[in-house]
Amino acid sequence: MRKVIISDIVQQRIKELECYLVDELKLSEEAALKRSRRMRIYIASLGNPMTFHALCRFKRWRALGYRCTVFEKSWVFAYEIFDNGVIIRDMSHTATLLE
Repeated sequence: MRKVIISDIVQQRIKELECYLVDELKLSEEAALKRSRRMRIYIASLGNPMTFHALCRFKRWRALGYRCTVFEKSWVFAYEIFDNGVIIRDMSHTATLLE
């Protein structure tokens, strides 16, 4: 299993998503935490050496050499693979990304 490191940017965005789910969508804190927990489990699965995704189709991330994966059709995670692990660099809602 490769080591998975989540950048500060992604950690902050997941926290912001939790707050949005509670404050704006009026979900319970438990529901918001459950959703973010599923995200973190998904991110951790990128440490599997058999996991491989193509370079991002989004120009900005592709130019940086990032690979992309989609979580539950709504969130895109951009990451880099190194010999000793994976770094999750960025995340965005699919609706906000442009080609």
